[in-house]
Amino acid sequence: MNPKQLACIILLMIIGAMTYTAQIIHNKVASTRAEAEDAENAATNAENERSTAEIATGVFKEETEEVRRFLRAWMPALDRVQTQQEAEQTIQLSLRERGINLIRSLKTELKNSSGNKIIPKSLLTTLTIEEEYAKVLNWLGDIERRMPTARMKVVQITGGSTGHQLKMEVSFETPIFDLAAADAEKNKAKAAKDKAKKS
Repeated sequence: MNPKQLACIILLMIIGAMTYTAQIIHNKVASTRAEAEDAENAATNAENERSTAEIATGVFKEETEEVRRFLRAWMPALDRVQTQQEAEQTIQLSLRERGINLIRSLKTELKNSSGNKIIPKSLLTTLTIEEEYAKVLNWLGDIERRMPTARMKVVQITGGSTGHQLKMEVSFETPIFDLAAADAEKNKAKAAKDKAKKS
């Protein structure tokens, strides 16, 4: 093989190596460009999802503002009575402050509610008192003020032993709220929602 043929073969090998290298570089550039476009599309989609979620959050906040305002107004009352002992103390304090001494009977019974985690228990109070007309009705109003979540089940008023007295048999149920369970439910729902978003 003469030197010219050898030079041609070497030149062809160099041209082939350069073409192969150029093709590899071109493929890498094309793949990098495709990855960049995919990343840009993903970023655009994520921004759109964020904007949609922000709009949905704004709409949800606007739609639930009345409910949240209602809850904020009731939170002090819900915080006030969270145990059976607190409910019983509130009743005793109200009776003492209103000067009702003639208590014929007072019975409290704790009822469990298995289906409701936020209100797991309620206290059923049954009470018979006999006192002056104004004291009895003022006491009933005081209970409504101190325990606004209480639900009156029975209120029966009859004449007392004297003309100035009333005898009242009353039965009311006071829910015992577990606000920690409500917070736990909220956090659990939020975690499930976040997990669903990541999936």
